[in-house]
Amino acid sequence: MKRSRQGFTLIEVLLATMILASGLVALLTCLSTCIEMISASKKVHEVQYVFDLAELEYPIKDDIKDVEEEVPVDIDSDLVEGYTFERTVDEKIDNPDIEDDGLWTVRSRVSWNYGKQFEEIVQYIRIPK
Repeated sequence: MKRSRQGFTLIEVLLATMILASGLVALLTCLSTCIEMISASKKVHEVQYVFDLAELEYPIKDDIKDVEEEVPVDIDSDLVEGYTFERTVDEKIDNPDIEDDGLWTVRSRVSWNYGKQFEEIVQYIRIPK
């Protein structure tokens, strides 16, 4: 008498379960990486938006007479909630051996998370004498 084989053996079930589990782990890993990238991309766009708003609110004009008075911006947290904008001008070192070339360093900074994270743009402005 011939016995017909019905169902799966225990080894076949375990093997199928392991293949399915490894596929799910790979899928969840890719999904979490994708979510991190989306979050980072959203943050980059929000920071760029704050920089753009600040540039509209506090433009750097072409006819600057006094860089230390006209360009700096105190901390402004009213542009977008949760973000602050600040613009500083680096002080020049008064060295009699170096000729004044009229070059100024302007740092624009957007910070969030109570100042723990920030993005900064550095620009150079030359004011001819």
